[in-house]
Amino acid sequence: MSSSYRQDFLTVDINEDEEKHPTGGSRSNDMKHGHAPADPNELPAGNVVDESVARQRSMLKTLWSEATSTTSFPQLHHQLHHRHTNASATNDLGDYNRKGSTGSHSSPSKRRTSTGKHSRHSHLRYSRSARIAKHVWLAAFAALAASTLIAVHIFIYRVLFGNNTNKNDKDADASLSVMQYLAPEDQNAAMTLKEAHSHRLKPITTHPIDKEQFTIRMNTWHRNEQLILSVNHHAKCEGVKEIQIVWCDSENEPPSEILHHKSGKVKVERHTINSLNERFKVLIDPPTLGILSLDDDVLRPCEALDAAFIRWTRHPERMVGFDVRTHVVDESEEGLKWKYGYMSTTESSNRYSLTLPRASFLHRDYLDLYTMALPRPMYAYIAQHFECEDIAMSFFVSSLSDGRPPLITDYWAVKSMVKLYSEEKISGGKDHKAARDKCVNDFGEMLCLKGSCTVGGVNVKPLQTGKIRHKDSFFGYGAEPEDWLKIDPQSVKSQHLQNLIETMQHLKSLSVKERMAWLSERIDKAKMEAKQVVLFSKMKHVSG
Repeated sequence: MSSSYRQDFLTVDINEDEEKHPTGGSRSNDMKHGHAPADPNELPAGNVVDESVARQRSMLKTLWSEATSTTSFPQLHHQLHHRHTNASATNDLGDYNRKGSTGSHSSPSKRRTSTGKHSRHSHLRYSRSARIAKHVWLAAFAALAASTLIAVHIFIYRVLFGNNTNKNDKDADASLSVMQYLAPEDQNAAMTLKEAHSHRLKPITTHPIDKEQFTIRMNTWHRNEQLILSVNHHAKCEGVKEIQIVWCDSENEPPSEILHHKSGKVKVERHTINSLNERFKVLIDPPTLGILSLDDDVLRPCEALDAAFIRWTRHPERMVGFDVRTHVVDESEEGLKWKYGYMSTTESSNRYSLTLPRASFLHRDYLDLYTMALPRPMYAYIAQHFECEDIAMSFFVSSLSDGRPPLITDYWAVKSMVKLYSEEKISGGKDHKAARDKCVNDFGEMLCLKGSCTVGGVNVKPLQTGKIRHKDSFFGYGAEPEDWLKIDPQSVKSQHLQNLIETMQHLKSLSVKERMAWLSERIDKAKMEAKQVVLFSKMKHVSG
């Protein structure tokens, strides 16, 4: 590079710095003193024949192109390039006019140069403001679009999953509130349904007492008169080994007649939780495997209890009850809802599927299985609502015995009940039927009784129904009725049971009238006991 080029190039750098400060000079002054202008397009046209000036102009164009091509503002580059191109054309025209004119035209050139500088700065400010405004609007639009998209997603999620989420939250809250009704040790099942199905009942043949006597577990609540009468009556029965009173009233003491009963058979089992589940929760180990679950307002002749007990010893894996009820399949509703069938419905259909533990025999092991393995939603519902423990136990035992219905004692024994009147009721209310409908339906599903299904790998058979009445209207009642003529009295060791078998065989040979006279005599004895404690006038006799 020649020395003249270096000098011209240096002059260009200095003038560009000066142009950044408008107070430092003007392009017209530079041209008067022979210096090269900053913009290569503004080189004097009169020197184009000079080779060094041509090289300088070419080099400056190249440098300017490289400098402007690296900027991050393509719009600015386009505006500058466009303005420089126009300025070059204007300068060329001015130089051509100056060839044939005097220096008096320098003043318009000054004005054009000054106007060009102002226009360039105006374009720069406008371009920067436009870019900022554009970016602001783009950011605002992006934020609006994002918020709209989020709102749409939230709406879709609530439509698809909102109800389930709310339901789960409500169920969780309900579960927490129900826990207050359960003892800490009962809040979680100690055994799975699979383990319950795999459980083998203790054989009743190991100890002779299990085929000769049984234990009464009596539930009570604020009915001391009825309790005392019932205990006095049933304590006289030879088949009763022990009477356990399930006492859930922590604020009151049991009557002294119960605490110090003259029979020596009575024990009070104190519970801290007031729940119908407690009647099946064993705190005092019973002396027998045979358990008679009994309410405190029910009286039955000792012969009726012994007849049911003998039937149970022949089928210890089943419940043997005195009451029949059924479930009704409502096909008008979606999903085949089950409903509770009262006695009238049961008798009219002549089919039953459950019994009531207010008077029923069952194996002692079923009490523990109920407490440890019954699904906690069932257990909690019973504790909270004081309903349906009888349905739960009957369904539970049926689910563990291939879906078969409980067995029922003889018809005469069923009709021997004396029901004591009481103003206090352990359960019941205006919504009693609706609650029992819900229990029958929900418990049937939880225990897999509504259809063949699997619980923990175990196939559970659906709940079956049994026929109630048979040809012999005095004896035959319920599924698989006993034929007393086929039972050997010597098959039992206890004398009172031998006598009962012989009595039943004798009654088979009597007329209906003679049979009913025998039954009425036993019922009248219970009436007399009630009359002695002034409960006779309040008593309701249920015999036919």
